[in-house]
Amino acid sequence: MFKKHTFWQNKKSNILLGFLLLIITCSFFHKKEKHIISANYILVLNHAQSIVKELQLAENCVDTFNVSSLQKLKISYFKSRYIYKEIENCIEYQSPFDVKYFINGPLVKKAELEFGKRTFDPHGFQVIEEILFSGDTIDKAKLKNECLFLKQAFEAYIKKIEISFIADSQILESLQFEYIRLMSLSISGYDATYTKTNIDEIISVMKGSQVFLNNIKKNYSINLYPNSTHQKTLSAINSAISYCNQQKDYDKFNRLYFITRHINPIYKLISELHQSKLFPHTPVNYAIDIKKVNTFDLNSFNDNFFSVTVDDTNNLKQQAELGRLLFYDPVLSGNNQRACASCHKPELGFTDGLPKALEFETKNNLNRNTPTLLNVFYQKNFFHDGRARQLEQQANDVLHNKKEMNSSVEDIINKLNQSKEYQQLFKKSYKETIDTTISYYGILKAITEYEKTLISMNSRFDKYIKGDYQQLNDQEINGYNLFSGKALCGSCHFFPLFNGLVPPIYNDTEYEVIGVPESKTSKLVDKDEGRISVSKVYIHQYAFKTPSIRNINLTAPYMHNGIYKTLEEVIDFYNKGGGQGLGISIPHQTLPFDSLKLSKKEMLSIKAFMLSLTDTTNLTQKPKKLPLFLDEKLNHRVIGGSY
Repeated sequence: MFKKHTFWQNKKSNILLGFLLLIITCSFFHKKEKHIISANYILVLNHAQSIVKELQLAENCVDTFNVSSLQKLKISYFKSRYIYKEIENCIEYQSPFDVKYFINGPLVKKAELEFGKRTFDPHGFQVIEEILFSGDTIDKAKLKNECLFLKQAFEAYIKKIEISFIADSQILESLQFEYIRLMSLSISGYDATYTKTNIDEIISVMKGSQVFLNNIKKNYSINLYPNSTHQKTLSAINSAISYCNQQKDYDKFNRLYFITRHINPIYKLISELHQSKLFPHTPVNYAIDIKKVNTFDLNSFNDNFFSVTVDDTNNLKQQAELGRLLFYDPVLSGNNQRACASCHKPELGFTDGLPKALEFETKNNLNRNTPTLLNVFYQKNFFHDGRARQLEQQANDVLHNKKEMNSSVEDIINKLNQSKEYQQLFKKSYKETIDTTISYYGILKAITEYEKTLISMNSRFDKYIKGDYQQLNDQEINGYNLFSGKALCGSCHFFPLFNGLVPPIYNDTEYEVIGVPESKTSKLVDKDEGRISVSKVYIHQYAFKTPSIRNINLTAPYMHNGIYKTLEEVIDFYNKGGGQGLGISIPHQTLPFDSLKLSKKEMLSIKAFMLSLTDTTNLTQKPKKLPLFLDEKLNHRVIGGSY
């Protein structure tokens, strides 16, 4: 999401950022002693140099500012912006850190745990866009400062590519990521938030990709190169460009049609090109399995990317089945009455239906609403404040928490060892490992292996994306187009997971400050300060992890404090501009705080789309029985817990 204002740095911060710009980069390309000149290298170099020239012209224009200068500055902005989009795939692939912090990051302050309590102001194209297009006047000093920073970023990038080589196979890889970026970010308003020139920018991306592909073709014999696939790819891109040229209205753009009829076929064809023996895949553990030709289905995500135990792949099905028993078994709790399934009920989308979960053995409530476990595997941080970095850590914290399961390692292991059935299950599940006897690692891993099976990616919406166009009606299709367009929901709940894990690399988890009140009628923000308790960074006060909206019709009530009972209430909250729109003072709100001006019909369409994301097929079966124990008192346990 973006704010309607920009934060600016003092001189000390400017020096620091300039230093970071020169020394910190994240690159996936090979260093060579002797640089290899290729047509694609010349393409990227010339484009980067052209952007530097445009930014220098913009700086000069600011210095000699007059009546006609504003129009010249806007023209220069669009020129450099469209040039950038033509090579965005390479820059994002080679320098994702630079893009995020200096070139095209979103209009919010940034803070990373790796940098301690330090915060970083936004820089790059989006800041310049805000200065030029958000009001009637501009701050010349700020504009010149941003043009200088952006120019330095591209000059640093030019120095980098002058001593580096990116292989043809990596260019194809970068294009695969770029088309994922188009469908999940570009058409959802993630950038170009003021000009709304997203469609024109998509055209620039696609034209650039055609040039990259043609340059690759020049490097190979006509007898070796997959010419038919190449021509089909160019034709598909031309068709997509033609569609965009006919559909320039950002708010009315049919995103679902564009994704299914154009982006998906292009991605598939580029993937098929990449599968040629000429282009070996880079041995990198990406979130998306780029060896697959389809974009988003059950097999497109790379489980090893999201899993801590990448090499521990023996007997996973047996471990998951053991984990299912443990998940529904209250023997893991301190009183043998509460199970994981007590708060994560399968019939409620693995939530509990309460505003805030019940505390252990009391009538009091915990501080927060219970999040769903469906698709929990596809996350990088857990809990509303993101304090856990692994599923195993999340399970460990809950088991030890005195207000949740109130248990201990010793107690759990001692009890489980009283069951011959559990002993045999552990022996079978961890055959040929050191955990054939009951261990705490084995317990946590079994539970998380079960949670990894709770994948919900076969809803009516998913079936539509895969080509079954009878699955959604016109209202639902329009609802998605609003969700990812006018309503700006898709710029935080990213397609297709619809949570806050940022595509296409899926390394960053976003936390948003939206200003949820303490009650529906209150003018005070909820007292829970969220992410700041973990990061200790002031901009994270009242920030919470962006949750998934999949299966949202099963997971009411909503928000971290559960104050909204219906989806209508949630949509109305966003439509009014979040906390600030309700008149609550919220520092650093990341949600646009002016009204979205959605009509009742539009809000109903958005709701209809969200309901199409429901899918719990084959995920809700409870065990028919639990293992028996030597202690007869334990054999009266209730499957899923008694409360």
